[in-house]
Amino acid sequence: MTQPDYILYAQHGWADTHRDIAALTQSVASPRAHRVTPNLGFINTWLRMAPLVDAVDAIATQTHHLYPDIPIRIIGHSMGGLIWLEVLKRHPDWWPQVESLILIGSPVSGSDLSRTLDPFQWGIGIAKDLGQNRRPLAEKIAAAIPTLTIVGDVGNASDGIVPIACSQFHRARCITLKGIYHDALKCHPEVAAAIRHYWAQPQSFRLPPAVSLTERDRTG
Repeated sequence: MTQPDYILYAQHGWADTHRDIAALTQSVASPRAHRVTPNLGFINTWLRMAPLVDAVDAIATQTHHLYPDIPIRIIGHSMGGLIWLEVLKRHPDWWPQVESLILIGSPVSGSDLSRTLDPFQWGIGIAKDLGQNRRPLAEKIAAAIPTLTIVGDVGNASDGIVPIACSQFHRARCITLKGIYHDALKCHPEVAAAIRHYWAQPQSFRLPPAVSLTERDRTG
């Protein structure tokens, strides 16, 4: 059996399916990459995140058993990035194999959207999970895994849904793309170009710097 260059996991987010994120992986992956893009189901993403984490964990664990020594790359859009932070929390033994973690518009420190979905903070559905602050977890992971965050800026330092600062954290590099809304980030050509550029740099697969590096320029 031919071994892939690497395993590329890509996870869609809230109120979405795998279609667009799968298209993104097709535009960035090498021909011999093994792409894994779980479809968690549109309706399921409105409920609670724990079953979604369990589902992705199960798929990744099965894949890891098939390819135990193959490098791993991860892309997560919005809540998909949060799901992968939780999966990696469960599997620190995988961290040495992860060459790259890319979070696209992920509300790492807690989404303002949760207050819209659950204004009285009753813990309704996915709102409680989206509102959780995962910055300490993300920084711990980024200390061991080269991490890039890609954010959109359509004005007011936000992609229209997630504030830029909500996606930034220490030890992760950050690229800001002007004029791209949150939903469009998951399959935008400029996002694909930013990912390819990041992967093409030898330093991308080294340990990240102690202080975050923000690239405010438009990447194309």
